Amino acid sequence: MGIARVNIAAVELDRTLDEAGFHHAAARIGPRLGANRIGAGVYHAEAGVPIWPYHYHHGIEEWLYVVAGAPVLREPAGERTLRPGDLMCFPAGHVGAHTLKGPGRFVIFSTGSPRRPYMSVYPDSDKASGPAGILLRSSAVGYWHGEGTHGPAEPDEIRREPEWLPPQPVVNALDGGEPELGGQLLDASVLDLGPGERREPYHYVWGREVWLLVLAGTPTLRHAAGEDELGAGDLVCRAEGPDGGHELRNDGQPAARVLRLSTTDFPANTCYPEAGRWVLSNRSGEEETVLP
Repeated sequence: MGIARVNIAAVELDRTLDEAGFHHAAARIGPRLGANRIGAGVYHAEAGVPIWPYHYHHGIEEWLYVVAGAPVLREPAGERTLRPGDLMCFPAGHVGAHTLKGPGRFVIFSTGSPRRPYMSVYPDSDKASGPAGILLRSSAVGYWHGEGTHGPAEPDEIRREPEWLPPQPVVNALDGGEPELGGQLLDASVLDLGPGERREPYHYVWGREVWLLVLAGTPTLRHAAGEDELGAGDLVCRAEGPDGGHELRNDGQPAARVLRLSTTDFPANTCYPEAGRWVLSNRSGEEETVLP
């Protein structure tokens, strides 16, 4: 039985938004891959047209990977044009504010919701939204407003975003190198496999979810149901637990390059079933425990 995969360059975009001057075509791909901790969508943006309002999130971290074209990113530092292979992180909070316009195709990865409380903020219109709906930030009131016997409290002072921040770091995954992009909820690495090479032995992780995006070559992914050869643009999810067991190797002649995205939750316990070995990680910075 083949593994669930989506090719980000060829997937059909079956969702559209065309409202208030914002437009995009998109495909939601997390559910197709059996993901629980990371969400993702593939987007196509038209030249000069933003796909959604300028915004940021509290409690949600997003990552961007450019598939094709020359999308234009708006961030607190201003606008800049990106190129295929560019990878960057939009952290939670106002430093991660962004929107994008075309031309181009790209993937947005996200994590945080619904596992933790979240809020989205739209600085241009001074709105905030959450599970209960959308509100103007100018309507903010103190915690005790309308409660108790002393009448309404004075309105809260609203702390808004600074007008300018330094640009967020960007790395081109097609060029290789280690992405150090300031993420806290997701981590990324670029895996290079020469002919005949493999990465870790077959293993699975409790507490984390791993996604693999093939950038070049035809690596073989061994999984719980067998093996599959992957090609450039293929994206797969390895869920936590035995069902997400995997080993990545390169049986072909050309070198292979794979982008690995993972959640960073703790505890994270890795099992190597063929060796009968566990590696236990309870918190960041703490020495791992190896059993037996």
